[in-house]
This record gives sequence, C-alpha cells and structure tokens, in this order.
Amino acid sequence: MMLEISPELTFGVLSPAFKGCEGNYALQEYAKNGCNFLRDGLCELHGTGHEPLECRYCHHLRKGLGQKCHADLEKDWRTPGGQALVRSWIELTIKRKLYL
Repeated sequence: MMLEISPELTFGVLSPAFKGCEGNYALQEYAKNGCNFLRDGLCELHGTGHEPLECRYCHHLRKGLGQKCHADLEKDWRTPGGQALVRSWIELTIKRKLYL
C-alpha cells in the first residue's frame, strides 16, 4: 500500500502501491510501473476478500462510474476514522523506516 495525498493537501488516502513505491508516499515517478498487485494483467487479490475498495468498486463493480465512485470513497477518507487509519499506517510504515 502507499499513501496518496489529495491535490489540495488536505487529507490522505491509502491505496494499492505503484510497483517500487510500496510502504511510501505516492510518487508520480512510479506511476508508470503500475499496481504492485497486478500479476500477468490480473489482480492477485481478486476473489480473496482483500481487494481495496477503490479497485473493487470503482474499477470492477461500477464500470463507467469512476469519477462518482472515487468521489464517494473520498468522503470516507475525509472522516475522522479514515484519517485515524492514515495516521496509524504512517506510524507503522513510514515513521518506522526512519528509525531502522
């Protein structure tokens, strides 16, 4: 997973990482590498129940509704609970790396 920061820098979202950007902030230079969960063009998480919501709903179950779906999920990440999850992830991954 990686942490994406909103364009206006007001909130963060956890998302599947670009290959090479795992456990870090989303960096545009890695975007061309694609998702680290893709293997031979297929998601290795598909059918496991562990698919990220954005992928499951916006890219599979609601094809053609991407913008609306992303906006709906954004609302969840903007909540206190969503941002508490982001803070916990930062503590477990990014800050931990600084001390290793």
